Amino acid sequence: MQDDTGLTGVAVAVMTDGQLVGAAASGERRRGSGIPVTVDDRWHVGSITKSMTATLLAVLEGEGRLSLDDPLRALLPDVYMTGGWGACTLHHLLTHTAGARANFPYRMHRVWPATPEELVAARRRFIADVLAKEPRSPCGERFAYSNVGYTIAGHIAETVAGRPYEALLQERVFAPLALASAGFGPPQGDAPNQEPIGHVVLLRWFRMRMDPFKTRADNSPVIAPAGTAHMTIGDLVRYGAAHLEGEAGTGPSLLPRSTWERLHTPFLDDYACGWVRDQSDRFGGPVLFHNGSNTMWYALLTLVPSRNTVLAFAANDGAIGRAEAAFTELARELTAPTADP
Repeated sequence: MQDDTGLTGVAVAVMTDGQLVGAAASGERRRGSGIPVTVDDRWHVGSITKSMTATLLAVLEGEGRLSLDDPLRALLPDVYMTGGWGACTLHHLLTHTAGARANFPYRMHRVWPATPEELVAARRRFIADVLAKEPRSPCGERFAYSNVGYTIAGHIAETVAGRPYEALLQERVFAPLALASAGFGPPQGDAPNQEPIGHVVLLRWFRMRMDPFKTRADNSPVIAPAGTAHMTIGDLVRYGAAHLEGEAGTGPSLLPRSTWERLHTPFLDDYACGWVRDQSDRFGGPVLFHNGSNTMWYALLTLVPSRNTVLAFAANDGAIGRAEAAFTELARELTAPTADP
């Protein structure tokens, strides 16, 4: 695939009936280096992290710490909110219908706290600035994709549980699902070239290497709940399988079947809690998917219930349109009636 698309490096994994039936990687960890990517490398998954944040909050709901239907005022009682937020619930945040702005001010990306405690405090400061102003639209009335909304949701998790978001996601989601490679920020080994690095596309063809040993190579960790997770392609497809099996009620599960169903049920514009439900027949029936990019990487996770199949794709390349087109076409091939994944 890499030779056909011009992407720097790509990885693909397929699971059917809960079994890994294929995984492959092609291309380079660093463009022009000749160092090949492998299926054991870790890939930044961008906004696929949103479904992980929603899953974490569902776990906390199961523990009795909160409800997805709780109003924001009850979940963040120490944060001042203008009157327009009064009707908003956690579920509105997770479905992008709370009226939150799309992104924080650019100055947020210069904030890289040194400790988990400082990171939690920084999130609260930026969130407080948002909630002190009226939402962009009345809660529940309009879909508007928002990294801010998911950052608020992640801060709610760390507020009610008394632990930083990153630690909670590791403990409540990654560890129970045995996603041992999962972490946050740009993948980084002990030395350069041990993991793929992201590439920003400049002038339509030139790739700028974003080496985490030389630059921060990601968005600020303040917005981790909206999109800074990384993991191997195998762990990404296993994470998707947990969602597919959960809704189907097959195998051991992190959550009750009814909770998985709610996470996967769209509210407005086909958007559920960190998932898009595509009702077309492009894949032989409805599918759930989400993609992600921090402009340096691209990833796509697709669940195909009609074939009990999960498809995971990743690229260490910011050519988003090219990656999306290539991966979507491959997904169609792999899920065609005559395909044998």
